[in-house]
Amino acid sequence: MNHAQAFVEACAQGWQSVIAADHAAGSVSGTLTTEVVPGTPMRTRSRWEGPLAGDARFTLIALAETHTPGAQVSRYHGDLVLSTPDGDLIGQDHGLWNLDTGSYIDVYHVTSGTGVYAGATAAIVLWGTLDPVTGKGPSQYRGVVTRR
Repeated sequence: MNHAQAFVEACAQGWQSVIAADHAAGSVSGTLTTEVVPGTPMRTRSRWEGPLAGDARFTLIALAETHTPGAQVSRYHGDLVLSTPDGDLIGQDHGLWNLDTGSYIDVYHVTSGTGVYAGATAAIVLWGTLDPVTGKGPSQYRGVVTRR
């Protein structure tokens, strides 16, 4: 395992333990599958399962190399909207992506919403793989959603 992969995996484990301090009714965890939208290298769509079941759209705002020796690890952020049958969660995603392995870790910071999520805030950690060749991959999420 190279240093970049170890770093991404350590971040994933660290964030899992932070979020594991369960916040009763607002805790959420589940899985998602993601794919790059064909013809748009700066957008993905994903299908979420679990308490936040729905479809998400991510639009990349910035991607920058971290200059990690011996690995291609990039820092990124973008807009993320998760649409569920009960409403939308709207926010930004900030993370690290290892382009050698496809491993990533990020934090989805929800700042607004619609429907039952109007006025909601959330911190949701996502971790998994997005293969840089196929543009697809499985992931998990865990976090806390606070509704008004």
